[in-house]
Amino acid sequence: MTWSNVPGGQPSPSSGDAQRAAAWERGGTTLFPAGRVADRVSTILLLAFGAVMTVVTAVVGIIAVVSATATCDAATGCSPGGYIGGTAIAVGGAFVIGVVTVVLAIGAWLRRRTSWWIAAVGFVLAVACITWGGVVFAQAADHGTASSSVGTA
Repeated sequence: MTWSNVPGGQPSPSSGDAQRAAAWERGGTTLFPAGRVADRVSTILLLAFGAVMTVVTAVVGIIAVVSATATCDAATGCSPGGYIGGTAIAVGGAFVIGVVTVVLAIGAWLRRRTSWWIAAVGFVLAVACITWGGVVFAQAADHGTASSSVGTA
């Protein structure tokens, strides 16, 4: 069904058919009405970029934790907690923000509201969370390097 082929045509205010008028105002039954395609496409793209970014962060985080903790031992004063904590903040935070963003975007779709801004805010928050986790990881790496270099000097 298209907007130009609505059964019964557009209701007039004097027709008195309140049910048909309400159906016209609701605008059909699809989640992708013709006027909202750009909103839906931008929302889906932002959510997809956020999901890909979270997966890449998880893979890089696992590799970084494994390589950083391979030479980590108590004699050098190194603790893997900072590495694991930074990775958990980055990956876990981005994942939780992604799930909340998807739920809120679908809720906006069902209420026939724009949702691109929800996905954009979620994407920015996920980037901030990944950055925060990266800073925690880098501080743990700097502390571990400083401890091991002090002990060897």
